[in-house]
Amino acid sequence: MINKRYKDIFDQYIHKGESTPLSIGTLVVCAFCFLLLIISTFTQLTFSHPWFEYIKGMGFAPAFKNVVYTPQIPVIIFIIYVLGKKFSYLTFLIYLLVGFFIWPVFIYGGGIDYIKNYLFGYLLGFVFAILFSGTVLKFGQTIKLRLLSAIIGVFTIHIVGFIYCIFLAIFRIIDFNLILPIAKAMSSKFFYDLIFSSIALLIAPYIKNIFWICMKPKPTSNKPKKSKKFRHKKLNNQLSH
Repeated sequence: MINKRYKDIFDQYIHKGESTPLSIGTLVVCAFCFLLLIISTFTQLTFSHPWFEYIKGMGFAPAFKNVVYTPQIPVIIFIIYVLGKKFSYLTFLIYLLVGFFIWPVFIYGGGIDYIKNYLFGYLLGFVFAILFSGTVLKFGQTIKLRLLSAIIGVFTIHIVGFIYCIFLAIFRIIDFNLILPIAKAMSSKFFYDLIFSSIALLIAPYIKNIFWICMKPKPTSNKPKKSKKFRHKKLNNQLSH
């Protein structure tokens, strides 16, 4: 009986697919995710892995590829799961406002002129990734749906980013000759975004259960409320005695 009682108490704090409520705890988690997004912007992971390199006259040969990676996209995918669409938009909006008007929290600085930077297109892609990935997670939080959400989110960000580069070139803000080099550089990052975003959504439920302790809404009492008429009647009976 004791074990069952503690199990019931513990189950109250497990996230079971409920929508994220508006609460002080949720706003605290939003602030944490905002800081996490800034940290990810200026974090560089350095690693190497086996690769095949093309050598002229010799064809492909095994080699090791050195990678410097910024995990901003996996972090926004993680935030989508933890906060849901509504509060992910709130967190990202604060990030944009801070970057535009308060502090240069974007990769290459800040200020309103950052919209002329091709990387702003990838930030703009976050808006659509929150919409599409968040919608997929509304259908359930199985491993398949989480991986699908990660794939859709990463694809969306890269597609919107590429389209934005074309948009800047059309208005002659950047040179058309830069589009292919930019696409090549960002496509090499796409594979790592996909891998790390998938890993982020595999561990996200365990992290959300920790956050859910302070985010979950307070349980409402199931006891029926007594009417004012009943309470007055009870009070009159007590006074008469």
